[in-house]
Amino acid sequence: MIDRFFKEKLGPLALRLALGLVGVSHGYLKIMAAGGTSWQPGLPVAWQLLISWGEFAAGLAILLGFFCRVAAVVLVVCSAGTVLWWEGWHVIRLPLRTLEPIVLLILMGLALLFLGAGELSFDGRSRGGRPSAGGPAKKKLAA
Repeated sequence: MIDRFFKEKLGPLALRLALGLVGVSHGYLKIMAAGGTSWQPGLPVAWQLLISWGEFAAGLAILLGFFCRVAAVVLVVCSAGTVLWWEGWHVIRLPLRTLEPIVLLILMGLALLFLGAGELSFDGRSRGGRPSAGGPAKKKLAA
């Protein structure tokens, strides 16, 4: 029972907090540069707005557990896309010290995409407390 509580509630919550805080902080710092329009002068303004507000909104959604899987995809695409935009194929040659936070962020986003938001989220509440497939209700129907 305790194992289930940690796996289905606290594990996804900890992952959401870590990834959501990173997304909000990265997006917020970019938004503070003239509303997200001047954090990187070499990048077109439309892309700057899309990336900065996308990271910020996705981070907030992940923190709340609202459309968590979609928000995780947004963060993964923003992070991977930005690095690939700047480095191109040279990303493979970057030192591990530079790649480590980017790889961790992408892997956390993928883990959240695969796991879902967990029960302590708006996504978990929107199911209305229905048991998942193969849960107790399905066993009662089979009996």
